[in-house]
Amino acid sequence: MRKRILRAGAVLLCLALLSGCKLLTQTDIDFDADSISKAQKIVIRDADGEEKGVLTGEEVEAFAEAMDLVGWRLQELPEGLAEAGGFTLWQQETVTALIGGSSSGMAELCTLRVYEDGDYLVIETGLADVPFAIPRETAEYLRSLLA
Repeated sequence: MRKRILRAGAVLLCLALLSGCKLLTQTDIDFDADSISKAQKIVIRDADGEEKGVLTGEEVEAFAEAMDLVGWRLQELPEGLAEAGGFTLWQQETVTALIGGSSSGMAELCTLRVYEDGDYLVIETGLADVPFAIPRETAEYLRSLLA
């Protein structure tokens, strides 16, 4: 029971990070491509952690459009999946009077892990890993970026 509550809390936290604290209005996980497009940089790494590339600007927008977030469903990962790689989303930190300082760096939002042999994705928030079943087209698109 506690694990379910922690998982639900982690999902909501990641969704809030991705959406800029936008209110989630439906009971099934609902956020849109605009949420991911708030990332200003996406670092692509293969399963061994080697950097394969970086997406910025219009590439981040194309990435967000290809996600088809409406088709995502919370689902446990089957055993034995081989990781294909990951996408780490970064955003410029916001400088406020409370935080102080005149400059800010990039802050890691989360990492999206994809798998070679299944249409699954895990969002790693640093607090919890949240698994999703994703549409086949989305999984193929993500794997193509890792090739």
